[in-house]
Amino acid sequence: MVPIKDAISSGAWLHCEYLYSDKLYKFRLKINSFRKISISEIDNPEKIENFDINSILWLMNMEVINLTKVPIEPYWGPRHLILIDQDDFNFHVFEDDYLIRKSNFSDTSGTNRFCYPDLVPKIKAVGSIIFKLPDDDEAEYSISSQYNGSVQEI
Repeated sequence: MVPIKDAISSGAWLHCEYLYSDKLYKFRLKINSFRKISISEIDNPEKIENFDINSILWLMNMEVINLTKVPIEPYWGPRHLILIDQDDFNFHVFEDDYLIRKSNFSDTSGTNRFCYPDLVPKIKAVGSIIFKLPDDDEAEYSISSQYNGSVQEI
């Protein structure tokens, strides 16, 4: 687990891996930014499903390099990251088809990059993922992985 603020300020690459269904997924990532999304940035925000009025959407822009020996669908890469706050609450990537694939926002923000095409081994992909988080300006988040995976600074 690595604090997001530290990862951004240091510019460090992180090594991520997790085991799912007897397959080991490995990739490196560098977090470029992590910011609140203004609803005014999103075209047709009423098309977003399961959006709670008391939550805030956050955009994490990153560079990712697949270290698995074969190409992988982006779903198996950064979309399996989680955020953990200072109270050990876990937050998964917010998956809304309209928001991350079909909206104009998906093009300008880079969320569609981690929907398709495959992540080819050893080739850097730049894109973004979204988290739905509580409206809490005091929260401190660290990045981790689902399936008891690990995220460590290299």
